Amino acid sequence: MRKMKLSLIGLALAAIVVAAIPTSAESDPYAETVAFIDWSVYHPNKVRGKAYASTTNPKMTKINVQGSFYQGSTLKESGVASQTIIGYEAAWYTADGVYADTNSYTLNAASRTYYNGGSYDQQYDSYSWPW
Repeated sequence: MRKMKLSLIGLALAAIVVAAIPTSAESDPYAETVAFIDWSVYHPNKVRGKAYASTTNPKMTKINVQGSFYQGSTLKESGVASQTIIGYEAAWYTADGVYADTNSYTLNAASRTYYNGGSYDQQYDSYSWPW
């Protein structure tokens, strides 16, 4: 009897977890997600990272991008940005004038775009410095 109760509890928990997982992911051919590191415009011998995402899909309701910036294997910065205007970037930048161009860095970008009707698209990109 106890095993049956535990099994029923397990099934109920599994049903709750599965119900919470979105089931309508789609691929958006109009979307792009980019991670990029380049020299700072205002600070010599420094680099700056940018993680951005955008789409021109007319069904888009919101796009989020998250950037994670590493020096070697140490996370130095992370952040998120959002956009609700079709065709405009959701862009997150690292601090400017902080990171020397002589070190090694990696910027990871992850985006999720939401559409009318509740569907979504996820994309990822990564960039390493020096390339």
